[in-house]
Amino acid sequence: MEITRGQSWPSVIATVVAAAFLYGFMRLFQHRRAYKDLPKPPHHFLWGHLKLMGETFALFPGNPHFQVVITTLQRKYNLPGLWYLDLWPIGPTQMIVTDPDLALYVTVHKNHPKHPAEAIFVDPVVGNNNIVTVDGPRWKHLHNMLAPAFGVSRVRDMLPMVAEEVMAYREALKKFAQSGEIFSLAKTTNNLTFDIIGKAIFGFSMGAQSNGNALMIFEEICHAFSIERDSWDPIKRYFARQKRLAVIKRMDLILEGMVRERFEAVRRENLDVSKKIGLSIMSYVIASIVSANLTLLLGGSGTTTDTVCFTFMLLSVHPEIVQKLREEHDRVFTPGIEASYAMLCEQPNKINELEYTTNVIKETLRLYPIGNTARGADSTGFVAYEGVQYPTKDQMICPVQFAMQHDPRIFPNPEKYDPDRFTRDESPRHAWRPFERGPRACLGQSLAMDEIRTILLLTVRDFDFKCANLKPNKVQRVPWTDIDLTFGDRGFQEFVFEARPRDGMPMIVSSASTANGL
Repeated sequence: MEITRGQSWPSVIATVVAAAFLYGFMRLFQHRRAYKDLPKPPHHFLWGHLKLMGETFALFPGNPHFQVVITTLQRKYNLPGLWYLDLWPIGPTQMIVTDPDLALYVTVHKNHPKHPAEAIFVDPVVGNNNIVTVDGPRWKHLHNMLAPAFGVSRVRDMLPMVAEEVMAYREALKKFAQSGEIFSLAKTTNNLTFDIIGKAIFGFSMGAQSNGNALMIFEEICHAFSIERDSWDPIKRYFARQKRLAVIKRMDLILEGMVRERFEAVRRENLDVSKKIGLSIMSYVIASIVSANLTLLLGGSGTTTDTVCFTFMLLSVHPEIVQKLREEHDRVFTPGIEASYAMLCEQPNKINELEYTTNVIKETLRLYPIGNTARGADSTGFVAYEGVQYPTKDQMICPVQFAMQHDPRIFPNPEKYDPDRFTRDESPRHAWRPFERGPRACLGQSLAMDEIRTILLLTVRDFDFKCANLKPNKVQRVPWTDIDLTFGDRGFQEFVFEARPRDGMPMIVSSASTANGL
């Protein structure tokens, strides 16, 4: 069959295919050529860095955190504090920032806008228009509404409530100590943090510790989204998406009921936020006649849970640090858990005096930061580094905390678990950035730090933790860390919604030989 100008259909198709191939090749050539003079790891004309990234991901157990892979490339190729990662056309092209001063410039001094890719990973779990991914007036609106509720003084007023929930957590640990059974530290701690965040947001406990897994449907959302994100099977992705949407709808109904209940309580009590202390966050928000993104706030429990898990994992092989913690708790508070609990409720500001405990938490977060940020270009389209202007247009700017916090040039002997390094003050303060820095830093960091300090204060003296079912690797997976020679693959975080402990952190807990009041 002939068509216009005597060309056959096969000829037309061949022409179209050839034109498409030529166009694709020209785009490939132009894109790869743009990286010619930029700092980067070995770059392939056909694959860019896709093949290299795949090979580096394969060095780790399944679902490793992106930052661990970046750190491996940084150390292997001795890359500078700014370099590029070319994942086109599969993923966004990236400017990697591992210099603390440059990270401070991007997140604080210039406060670059969030990159759209962050919304792709965050919104399906916590909902659209959340404070993490939005910019401009919407972000200012949410920030101005939530920041006062997360202020240090208001968080400190919540400490008696936090301590009450931790005392219930102790009861669960006692039962596990008596039975000697292996349990999931992540699950048990998650129940605790959900009850704390429930009281902080709504003014009442969700009953997770007493009833099992209240509102654990958040975990279902994360699991379904991880399948959507990682699976190449379109059928699996479709059904995972349908499940995620159904679970979100179910959770929204639960949250709506909680909000209405809290709203009615605020209206009945005629609360005045200018005078009322100890006010739950949702009371403050509703009384200020502003709506909050509750799903995001619930997601904040992950930071506390994950950090507690990695802290007890590390403490399990460092009895000398455990002993120093116990001595500080006896000295700053008083011997005996019940007496310490009463003192904390009466004098919540004493938690500030736990300097070594704070350093233990900071050191855990240095080794195991939980989250990260992704920024886009500002109006200039460039950033300056070591006297050179580097392009940011169409780049996802990624300050990589993990790489900075494991860099021996910034933190001497970085793989050593050494809380005293923060007393020596030997590293730039802005190099420690697990909660990020600047206006977009985590609002809940004060609450998270106080929660973890309280958990350690009310548990460390009475319990010894031991990781269960460890399988240490005989040969370390990567040369820059030997953590897996002790903890096996559990030494590497797993990326779900945030960087989590693997396998739920199986633990065995026993009564400490120096137990006080058990």
